[in-house]
Amino acid sequence: MAKRRAFADEYAVRVNRAVALLGERSPAGAVRALAVEHGLSERQARRYVRAAERCPDGVLVPERTAAFTVRLPESLIAAVRAAAARGGDGLSATTAHALRAGLERLDGRGERTARGATRR
Repeated sequence: MAKRRAFADEYAVRVNRAVALLGERSPAGAVRALAVEHGLSERQARRYVRAAERCPDGVLVPERTAAFTVRLPESLIAAVRAAAARGGDGLSATTAHALRAGLERLDGRGERTARGATRR
């Protein structure tokens, strides 16, 4: 039975650990150590070591994402999809950016209630 793929944050942590191991030992030694530390096959550990060799400064560890289902007006959904297409980003990235920008604007100006009124 195949194991699941690593989440993006797990991948980044393993690549960064491989970078550190490459500073201490040979590539073969890094592969063996990484396989033991993370319970990986040597073949998979070798892939992380190769990625570490391509990124000797390591990689950023992203925040893990989760599904968040909301109901929105169809016109807003269409606008978000159009913005994502124009910007070249995915729908999730565009939505996250818009939500962060909206939350930053609200920060310090009061908290919005469910009906759109502002509570100060």
